[in-house]
Amino acid sequence: MLEIDDLVAGYGATMVIHGLSLRVAARGVTVMLGANGAGKTTLMKTLAGLVAPVRGRLRLMGEDITRVSSDRRVRAGMVLVPEGRMVFPSLSVRENLRLGAINARALPEWRRTLDHVYHVFPRLLERERQQAVTLSGGEQQMLAIGRGLMAKPTLMLLDEPSLGLAPVMSVQIFDLVRRMSSEGLTLLLAEQDVHKSLAVATQAYVVENGRITAEGPAESIAGDARIRQAYLGL
Repeated sequence: MLEIDDLVAGYGATMVIHGLSLRVAARGVTVMLGANGAGKTTLMKTLAGLVAPVRGRLRLMGEDITRVSSDRRVRAGMVLVPEGRMVFPSLSVRENLRLGAINARALPEWRRTLDHVYHVFPRLLERERQQAVTLSGGEQQMLAIGRGLMAKPTLMLLDEPSLGLAPVMSVQIFDLVRRMSSEGLTLLLAEQDVHKSLAVATQAYVVENGRITAEGPAESIAGDARIRQAYLGL
């Protein structure tokens, strides 16, 4: 689904990603684990087209998207659910969701997709006329993911979806990740919650200082004592 080869990226003269290579298999959950500052969010922004790569190549379903604009990446099926949720606070839940379906591929079926999102998140239907700013943190995360689903993605980039959530809501978010994967959506997940991430993932990468320091099937990463101690602090 997604191939990243020898990627270098950052902000101005400061490089954050240093020659990173990674593969995301279709119809699975790939997780990137790492502490704050490891480079996970910068990688997500680069994949979404918000940060320009200095070097390297990105391919989505075999097509080179290295220099493709953000909106074309969305039309091609890649959608970012950003860290911090980034909902539009003064707009209603329904308006936020409608904005997720403005690309040409998603727009014709937005009503059907909206019904699906409300089926997945009944709480959003209950609050569809409320301003997003009035929602709890967990509800805003539901809204951010729902807005991503409105774009009809084939690949969803989830950046720190459990950050700042209550434990019970965090469990619900990871259950949702598992459900979306079972329904055929491919997911790339950046997370600090090691246990829950490895429990839902098929493939795992450990990111440290903008480099991949360990990789393998999620079960292998979870069971490798050296990796757990050296990179995950377990």
